[in-house]
Amino acid sequence: MKTFCAAALAAILATPALAGDCQAWKAGIQQDEGGPTMTASICSTDRPDDVLLITCGGEDKIGLRFVPAVGDDFPPHGDMNYRSPFVFASGQLSAEITLRYEAMDGVMAATPRRDSALVRLLKSTEPLTVTDKTGVLPTATFQLKGSSKAIGKVERACYS
Repeated sequence: MKTFCAAALAAILATPALAGDCQAWKAGIQQDEGGPTMTASICSTDRPDDVLLITCGGEDKIGLRFVPAVGDDFPPHGDMNYRSPFVFASGQLSAEITLRYEAMDGVMAATPRRDSALVRLLKSTEPLTVTDKTGVLPTATFQLKGSSKAIGKVERACYS
């Protein structure tokens, strides 16, 4: 099942709005298990198989999904309820959030409020580092060029 999920996620990530250019955010309609979804995305400049995705997250929230390139030994000890604190930092700004493992897609996810420090940070301009405080996953760096526009497009699609 994990191989199937990884293959399905790889197919989604191979679509033009999500693949390739790790220098600027993109936004477009992507298919997920719930159907077509407006998604903003960027791949990591130092770990191009790591991806950040932003989708609708419910009332006044965004769906934040960090897709780390991991092997079959993740999550640690096979814990399907795995959670870990992550620090998102850009320039002088930083925000900590606990991400939870979503077994169906093999991603770490959270639903922060749209007015949170984390979402403001994601819309800033300096490179972003995503660091797992437990050290299980390596730090990944993402550019934020175009993030405000791409996330704004998701927000308009979700909340207009």
